[in-house]
Amino acid sequence: MFFNKSKTSIFLLFLFFLSSFASAFENEKNEFGAYFGTKIYEERHPVDNSFFMSQDGYMMGLLLNDETYGEEVYTGFKTRLAVGEVDYQSNGTGTMSGIPDYQFETTGYLGLSLNENSNSRTTLFSGLGFRYLLNASGLKQSSTGHSGYDRESRYIYMPFGLNHEIKNWEFRGEYLYFIYGQQTSKLSQVSPTYSDITNDQEEGSGIKLTAKNYLENGFGIEFYMDYWDIADSKLDVSGNFMEPRNTTSESGLRLFWSYWKDFK
Repeated sequence: MFFNKSKTSIFLLFLFFLSSFASAFENEKNEFGAYFGTKIYEERHPVDNSFFMSQDGYMMGLLLNDETYGEEVYTGFKTRLAVGEVDYQSNGTGTMSGIPDYQFETTGYLGLSLNENSNSRTTLFSGLGFRYLLNASGLKQSSTGHSGYDRESRYIYMPFGLNHEIKNWEFRGEYLYFIYGQQTSKLSQVSPTYSDITNDQEEGSGIKLTAKNYLENGFGIEFYMDYWDIADSKLDVSGNFMEPRNTTSESGLRLFWSYWKDFK
């Protein structure tokens, strides 16, 4: 729904033709902002890939970007912290509303400038990222009387991407190579007779797409889309439990302020 190649191409081309003239590109980008977006998480059955469960809702949070464009080398750090609420739906265990969702993500980047002139600048980059998510449905019950439990996700990944600046617009695309993940399910919240479960995740991938417009007085606006597709996990140490394949789609709007420019 959120990741469609044809719709994404039309979206980025539309924003490109809306761009207006601006001054030379900034070599130091220090940005602070806030964002709001929608989120859909879905799990698939490990045998026939049919629908198993979903959670959808919103996320809102803060972001911090620190980027430096040297003559040839690019370095950057992007961090965001978010909180939101999602609603749960499953054919087997009913529905549950208002589940708190917490997310933290930080990524370091290192890249090279491919070309720069008065009209555009293109940068190729990679890096290392970490993503943490807490889905806090512990002590809540579904519409069918099933008990919820907290779930923690941790991802380590490498981004490979391209950043293209033209006039006062910046377009960025990243392929996220999944290195390692770990899912912890707090089943002890359901019953003291259950043990918490930890599953290792080794396969998956993701994509990030953004279109950023720099406005006047250091302010700006950014449209973003994130997508994750994580494969079935390994069995836990007991050999009885696994985390099924899941996808996460996020899209929304970020508003930011280039604070370094205003203070220097």
